[in-house]
Amino acid sequence: MRFPGRMDRTAPLAAPLDEIAALVERGFVRRLWIWCIDARGGLRRDLQQVDGIPVSPDAGAARALRGVLELVLQDARAVVVVLERAGSAEPTPDDWAWRDAIERAARGAAVPVRGVLLAHGCGVDELAPVR
Repeated sequence: MRFPGRMDRTAPLAAPLDEIAALVERGFVRRLWIWCIDARGGLRRDLQQVDGIPVSPDAGAARALRGVLELVLQDARAVVVVLERAGSAEPTPDDWAWRDAIERAARGAAVPVRGVLLAHGCGVDELAPVR
């Protein structure tokens, strides 16, 4: 049985999401990875990591993340953001709050988000509601 707000682990990840998942492998610490996608849909070589993120995003998280996105996205066409943390594969309310903050930041920076992934103790899954 599927529930809204749960991840769909049955669908394969689309490129370049599968490539990113293979590179990240699993979650160990609290971190955001920001991957830039070029005009051809491939991964750019530059990568931004934000270490030591809080468990739950505070009121200024989307604004701060928007500033980071504006700095790194000069020739990128889209981004993929990975929320990394240790623990269970099951998304927490804090994981969903981070996904919301990422989407708000991208809207504020006028950047398309190609995907939000959750790197957890067992691997990497797309953090997207089941439709």
